[in-house]
Amino acid sequence: MNCKSLLVLFAACAVSFSATAQSGPSTLTLKGVPAGLGESPVTAAGDEAAEAAIRRALLSQPASEEEVVKALSFMPDVVAEVGGTKITKKEIVDLLLSKKVSQQVLALTPESYLRTAMQQYVDQKIDTTILKQKAKAAGFIPSEELVKTHFDASIKKLPAEQVEALEDQLKARGLSLESYRDEIAKEVDIQENASIAAYEEKNFIEKTEKSVNDDAVEKFYRENQQKFAVPESITVAHILIQCEPVSAADSKEEKDIKTKADKLAKEQIDDIYAELVKDPDRFEKLAQEKSNCPSGKRDNGKLPPFDKEGMLLDQSGMLDPDFAAAAFKLTKIGEFTKPVHTQFGYHIIKLLKQDPKGYLALEKVKNEIHDFLVDKTVSEEIQAMIKAEREKGGIKVYDFTPAKTDPKAQKKSDAAALPIL
Repeated sequence: MNCKSLLVLFAACAVSFSATAQSGPSTLTLKGVPAGLGESPVTAAGDEAAEAAIRRALLSQPASEEEVVKALSFMPDVVAEVGGTKITKKEIVDLLLSKKVSQQVLALTPESYLRTAMQQYVDQKIDTTILKQKAKAAGFIPSEELVKTHFDASIKKLPAEQVEALEDQLKARGLSLESYRDEIAKEVDIQENASIAAYEEKNFIEKTEKSVNDDAVEKFYRENQQKFAVPESITVAHILIQCEPVSAADSKEEKDIKTKADKLAKEQIDDIYAELVKDPDRFEKLAQEKSNCPSGKRDNGKLPPFDKEGMLLDQSGMLDPDFAAAAFKLTKIGEFTKPVHTQFGYHIIKLLKQDPKGYLALEKVKNEIHDFLVDKTVSEEIQAMIKAEREKGGIKVYDFTPAKTDPKAQKKSDAAALPIL
């Protein structure tokens, strides 16, 4: 992630944007519409699928405010003070409610674990409060205008496809970029975090951007070569005639239908193979006309490069192992296989490119390395500043972590703990 205050898009209904990379307290979470629980009606007594759905629904049922308050009864009303600013139990309760902690998880979490986890949240709140105070002292006053300015600047730095994805998500909710920006700009917590973002940009990021030069980037690249290793890979195109495999759970009628479909698919792929033997240059045209894979019409059957295990190098997924094994048996560019049978049907695979194992070129990764080094440096400097502020004094923390108990009992309690968030 880049620490230039870019927007980070999430696929569902939530949208977040981060003021700096990995600095924690400066992350802004913009509220979206949470996905609701779907109904899972019981269709018959003893229906295992329905029972499992009910269990999942119970486990994911969010705890009420009353339940959260009761679970945190060990916390005082004021949990910390930072330079005269009080951090309250209610803020921690609101945090858990916003994260929709489930009733079941909350009920099953041992108090010793809960106390430790909540103390960590208080520490995070203290860090955030320190940053808010530093931002205001530096003249970065929370306001709607500050959020809008930060939002607009972040949007301009995003790739066009990410902006389009965000616009599509918002459109589904009846919003535009501008109306969404104006909506979130009214929220006090977002205004405060936007002031932190502006403060960090001016006091940490701008300076670090200048200090991380090409020499530093190259030094990191040379000293961390293994991080940039790439396996042997190939790029292929294929023609797919799809058919569904017979399953042991299929009825006799279903098996008959699938067997006939398989026979027809095999005949069709054999005909295509015969055409290719006569005229190999027709591969692209046949992929467009005959292939059942979307890659046929989209890109003449071409797939992203993949390694011997079938892992796509763009991290988009895995190929069928039989497909990958057959493809790696090809040795000459332009060579194609005889029909290959996989769980998806019948394929003819053509070798387009071979790439030996090696390392990503510096030019391809220099921007990512630069951003990583900036992010790392900024995060360390912010944490050092927070530590210095804590050491000055003026911060009161009310400790409610579990008292030291019998080690065996503590170990048993920790082993039973469930993660809350």
